[in-house]
Amino acid sequence: MTARIKDVISWMSRGVYEKDQIVAMALLCAVAGENMFLLGPPGTAKSLVASRLKDVFDNARSFDYLMSRFSTPDEIFGPISISKLKNEDRYERLTDGYLPTADVVFLDEIWKAGPSIQNTLLTAVNEHIYHNGSSTVRIPMKTLIAASNELPAKNEGLEALWDRFLVRMVSNCIESESAFMKMIQGDAMDNSPLDSGRAITSEEYGRWQKESRSVGLGTDVAASIKALRKALMTLEKDDEDHLRFYISDRRWKKSFGLMQTSALLNGRRQIDMTDFILLIHCFWSDAESREPV
Repeated sequence: MTARIKDVISWMSRGVYEKDQIVAMALLCAVAGENMFLLGPPGTAKSLVASRLKDVFDNARSFDYLMSRFSTPDEIFGPISISKLKNEDRYERLTDGYLPTADVVFLDEIWKAGPSIQNTLLTAVNEHIYHNGSSTVRIPMKTLIAASNELPAKNEGLEALWDRFLVRMVSNCIESESAFMKMIQGDAMDNSPLDSGRAITSEEYGRWQKESRSVGLGTDVAASIKALRKALMTLEKDDEDHLRFYISDRRWKKSFGLMQTSALLNGRRQIDMTDFILLIHCFWSDAESREPV
């Protein structure tokens, strides 16, 4: 399994510089069934990561969209079926090809979406269901990758949606001069798909998710988790309970599942400190809390 995962990550990283960690975390989030937020300026391969992630899964479908303040629910969840509204008096969307039918979703500039989109997204992200008229549709979404060059504005009702992104990472421009020169002098980006025989099948995906839940916890990591929880509670108290260092029980539980999946994909049956360090990307909430975390 480990060699297979490394092969997939290597394919996803083709022609992309200084993004290995983001690529690996995107795959980890998809297998763990968690969502990811990328903070960074345009042109830093954020959408490319999501595009290649779709090809990693056999017969997967993707949906990507650039949000604006003028975006409508029709553009995200599908247009209203005029024939059903006219002939059957049913208010139902044609969702095929839109977010409710996608395995991998990429939403750029997510905070620009209006309240009606954000409220529907909250249910889609949290419960993986979409209420289409009188029926409830199960969304096959493995992961939602969202991106923006800014964090959500405070006191505008975005906290619940922000909390649904377990992993939060920064995607910057290339820093190394040698990597930069390789990038500008390199060949055109190779966008050929992953060989079908190398793609992750639905059977494998389901098996990995099931097996990850039985991954154990070592005593050293357990002690580190307790120490981290205590440290974060102290930071929150020192911050006068502004909730910048508050970690809900739900986020702790999801983070533990992420560590379990990481251990499994690395060929281990027990979480170790290399999995624990992933929590760096799970527990910051704003620019001021990143460094302390």
